[in-house]
Amino acid sequence: MAFLTGWADLLFIKKYNFFATMMTGNSMKMALALVEGRLVDTFFFLSVITSYIIGVGAFRRAELSYKDKALNGLFAPIVVGCFMCSDYLSYIGASKFIPGILLSFAWGIVNSVGSEVCGTLIFVVTGAMTRVSNMIVDLFIIKDGDGGEWAKQKEGMLMSLSVIGGFILGAAWCAILSIKAPELLTRGAFSIMGIMYGLGFLWLDRHEMGQWWLKKNGGKLCEIDPEEVDCK
Repeated sequence: MAFLTGWADLLFIKKYNFFATMMTGNSMKMALALVEGRLVDTFFFLSVITSYIIGVGAFRRAELSYKDKALNGLFAPIVVGCFMCSDYLSYIGASKFIPGILLSFAWGIVNSVGSEVCGTLIFVVTGAMTRVSNMIVDLFIIKDGDGGEWAKQKEGMLMSLSVIGGFILGAAWCAILSIKAPELLTRGAFSIMGIMYGLGFLWLDRHEMGQWWLKKNGGKLCEIDPEEVDCK
């Protein structure tokens, strides 16, 4: 997921000059546009931010209501549809308002799935770098006898390093594609990402969806473990 976020962020810079994956930059751009009196740009960034918040809220609402079902699989077609529709609208030359709203809404869901499944924010590279720095210092001062603490720190470091490495590789992949296949900048890239996200969401819920369809064990669904990755 960090790889796909890195790919998307560089693509957003090249194609749209805004981010659907994180709202910090959009908030600053909105403030600047408001001060400079660019009301159309102000409304655009406000729409993007609002759409992201609605996406996060939609996932949370579904999580509270349907947490014992295949939640990620439920959102898979929604995310794929948003990505592919944004690609099509961009290709036919539509305003960036609707693609921006669709992509921000979808990434509100994507980031929520990432934090729920991975236990970390897969789109905040600065935070991951901060955690790695702190963990390196902590590891030097932990005594040899604290084996459990060592293991915990190393596991957390590997998680943060995977976010950093995946994000950088994704950005590099986007840079390569922009040279080797520049046509993907105008169409195709977000559709590919959407399909990859959708398949990933379905794979996460493969056990729950199988029991949901087949109604095994008297129709009772399996229990998801605390990490919400596998059925117990």
